Amino acid sequence: MDLAYSRNNVKILGVSGGVAYGALGATHHSLHDIAVLRTFPGMNIILPCDARQTRKLVKLLVDYPEPVYVRVGRAAVPDVYDNENFEFTLGKANMLLDGTGLTIMAAGETVYHAYQAGLMLREKGIRVRVLDMASIKPVDKEVIKKAAKETGRIITVEEHSQFGGLGGIVVETLSENPVPVRIIGIPDEDVVHGKSGEIFAHYGLDKEGICKAALDFIQK
Repeated sequence: MDLAYSRNNVKILGVSGGVAYGALGATHHSLHDIAVLRTFPGMNIILPCDARQTRKLVKLLVDYPEPVYVRVGRAAVPDVYDNENFEFTLGKANMLLDGTGLTIMAAGETVYHAYQAGLMLREKGIRVRVLDMASIKPVDKEVIKKAAKETGRIITVEEHSQFGGLGGIVVETLSENPVPVRIIGIPDEDVVHGKSGEIFAHYGLDKEGICKAALDFIQK
């Protein structure tokens, strides 16, 4: 609160966010950080998805004058971006795949799985839009509204409670002109024990789960 209120030039690196400590159980998870911190006026929140994006983020933050909370995991993650030829700006989303079937939005470690799910759906003849929503606050409201208008349905994927995170932000943004939104996250329960990958699979946060949810959503 002190950092946000005073707009102090301080960067907070939240390591082992989400279910990074999966085997240790619910007491060691961080599934409410986005919901809490985004209520603080003046606080920025970023969830980079891979090493290349993190590298760009660090360079950007050197001269960024406001407080920023950066949430990362614990283990190595697959590359989402093949090279450095992409833009990274606070308040802007990056489109990884374009399509009109529906839109999948993700942030942090779930971006890789969302992208892979998008590729799986293309193999089935379904072209979906996949957006990397690394900038949670400020969020790219225009890209959310554009996706709603052009694709009609949105799936959000996050390593966070289903309440108050990316899904909540999307629903709030579209509250005056709503479209169907399915939020894939951690439900209101004590999280199962297991490695983070096992937890992702259990709650449908992996590529197979996202693909299945998208097919079901489209059919309905």
